[in-house]
Parts: sequence; structure tokens; C-alpha cells
Amino acid sequence: MLRPVTVLLGVEARLRRTRLLFATDARPPSGDLESLASAAIAGGAGMIALVDDALDARGQLDALEALRRAGERQQVLVAVYNDADVAGEFAADVLLLPDDGSSAKKARRALHENALIGRSCRGEADIDAAVADPDVNFFVVDSDAATVGYAAKAAPPSNPDAKPWFAAGGITPGNVDEALGAGARRVMVSRAIERAGDPQAAASALDERLAKAWQGADMEAAIFGHPGRPVMSAEEAFPGLAGTGGSVGGSGGGGTRGSGSTRAEDS
Repeated sequence: MLRPVTVLLGVEARLRRTRLLFATDARPPSGDLESLASAAIAGGAGMIALVDDALDARGQLDALEALRRAGERQQVLVAVYNDADVAGEFAADVLLLPDDGSSAKKARRALHENALIGRSCRGEADIDAAVADPDVNFFVVDSDAATVGYAAKAAPPSNPDAKPWFAAGGITPGNVDEALGAGARRVMVSRAIERAGDPQAAASALDERLAKAWQGADMEAAIFGHPGRPVMSAEEAFPGLAGTGGSVGGSGGGGTRGSGSTRAEDS
């Protein structure tokens, strides 16, 4: 049963509390997309993005529904990649656009009024554009130290007025500290979870490192808007994890509604 506070959490609040974004295609090595997503969520993923250019619209919608079922109990965000029409039909909370110069303002016309748009960025100019674009709510950057460092200055993670952003590209539990050391506080990963022998453990290992980086007042204001409130654990951030035995898939649809050339296979 959902705690009352989860029902009240808006889309932007859920974005800001998200440390770990998991991007996957519709054909994971395990063969079971919903189970993989459930494992990632149990490990701490706060957003799941479907990144699969091989799918037609119907295939995307079917895969997105599987992700929605996996995340609905915890109100995990489900992101559509690139296709605003599919995002509109899915009533997605999040659309992630590629770094191709496409118009976020135009894409927003297909989305519901509270939906968020993310932008994939390859370099400093892309980051500057994403920060300045009023229709872009968050962005994803390459994980090299220089790009992460620039993003951290352009949008300081501890600044509640700054847009959230995720570092992506080859990040694993073994090297995530490099991205954190360069200034990242949120990451997007794919292979590190998708191809792990134990996806939940891989996600948990990443989230534990991220949670450590979040400790203290530096991130509190960015998440809650004021200091003095402790950073949420994965269990607090995603009510319903406790007592599920790691199985968090829901039944039914319609619970939670709802990167660019930062492709899932590159993350």
C-alpha cells in the first residue's frame, strides 16, 4: 500500500530525488524486461528509460507498459526516448530528447501539461543550450571528467534553482566514484545493470555510492528546497520496497505515467 506522501509527490519532485537512471532496450539479455526493471528499481533506480530505436510505435508502447507495471508501486518515472508522439500516447511523464537540435518546445505540444523533457548533451555548447532552454527540465552529459566538471559549474547539483543532470557513458560500480569526484550527483547507466549477473545488486552498489555523495546539506536544499531534512534512503524514496523481497513489480496499468545520442548501449 502506498504511503500518502507518495501520492502527493509531483513529477518534478520525483525527478529531483532520483539518483540513478537506468536505460534499457526492450530485449535485455535476461529476456524479461519487466523483471529486469523491477530488479533495477529494487536496487535504487528512480527512473527507467526505454531506449530502443529498433521498435515501432506499438513495440515501444508494449515495452513501456511493462516498465510502468514494474515501477507503479514506487511511482518510478518511465521515460520515452526521442518519440514525442509515442510519449503523448503513453501519457509519459518524461521524454528524453537526443542531441540533434530538435525542438523541446515543439515536442512539449504532444505531452501532458506536467510532463518533463530531458536533453542529451555532448559538450559545453549543448549544456549551455539545455540550461538556457525553458522547455528542458533536465539533461544528460557524457561522463568524461571535463564535461562533468563543466556541467557541475553550469548547474551545481546542490543549487535548488539549477536543473538536475545525469552523467552517462560507461559508468559502473567500479568507476562511478570518478564521475562523483568530477562533480556528478546523478548517473544514467545501462550495461552495468542490464548485463550484470545480479541486476539488483549492481543497481544497489551504484545507488550506495550515490547516496554517500548525497549525504550532508549540500544536496538537501536541491531535493527538498530547504536544509535540515535528512536525505532519503532508497526505501524511503521508493515506499513499498520493504517486505517485497526484491520483487516490486505491480499489476495493472496507469499508476506512474511516464537519452539523445547518449544511447542505452553506451551508458
